[in-house]
Amino acid sequence: MVQTPNKPMDKSLGNYIYLADRPELIPVLAGWFFNEWGSHNPDLTLESIEDNLKERLHRDSIPLVIIKLVDGTPIASASLKIREMETHPHYQHWLGSVYVLPECRGLGIGSELIRYTVDNARQLAVDELYLYTRKKQYFYSKLGWKPVETPIYHGRKVIIMKQILSVKERMK
Repeated sequence: MVQTPNKPMDKSLGNYIYLADRPELIPVLAGWFFNEWGSHNPDLTLESIEDNLKERLHRDSIPLVIIKLVDGTPIASASLKIREMETHPHYQHWLGSVYVLPECRGLGIGSELIRYTVDNARQLAVDELYLYTRKKQYFYSKLGWKPVETPIYHGRKVIIMKQILSVKERMK
């Protein structure tokens, strides 16, 4: 793992890479996502998650995956996606698959990763970015996300949140 018994966790920003640069990490990320969210969606399998990740092997277009490395070890990831929720096709760009290893949580890694990923979306000329969450509304609110609606998705209530990225959109 990232931490050794005699060495404290490295709290530096580490390195960010695109999954496109390290596609051999697909099974690692698929395992993370399946363990974290697989029980909430009966349609998810390790194979379906891996297939989905193979579609995100981009650096300069969406969909893409950003991975945070510490000492060369992946510890977190986030994705930029297109039309994440089939029930809401009018929302185009999404932040999703935000995951931090359990032993690395609470150190600010998730917040920094989200900011970095949002900056990538901005560089790709995304004006508005959406996400959905079941339990983390307060966390995302602290990062500037605003609630939009609370639909039922896959049988569970979720909160769709939005962040406006472009100055032009903020002025409306």
